[in-house]
Amino acid sequence: MLRPAAFSVALLCAMPLAVANDFPTRARVDYVLSCMQDSRVSPQESMYKCSCAIDAIAAKVRYREWVDLSTVANGITIAGERGGVMRDIKNGRKLIDGYRKLQASAKKQCFLPPE
Repeated sequence: MLRPAAFSVALLCAMPLAVANDFPTRARVDYVLSCMQDSRVSPQESMYKCSCAIDAIAAKVRYREWVDLSTVANGITIAGERGGVMRDIKNGRKLIDGYRKLQASAKKQCFLPPE
């Protein structure tokens, strides 16, 4: 059984990892499943590569930033007025470029083919 002091040390050691890796499991699973669906390799191989990619992304950005980047990048594809809101965001193109570079870097790092 851990003593209170040892437990506190163990908890403090684990905290930076938890803060640096704040992607919820559901978001990771959604990304991996979508990535696997787009992949042209075997399901097992794509699972490993896609899991690697979301881990690489999570190591570089916080979850809230990822949500913002992906929302803008996906929102510009909406036709009409609703998509126009996303297209009119100040620095929107810069956000989209950052999102695409982040994805491309993760895919390259994990040996996934570029889109």
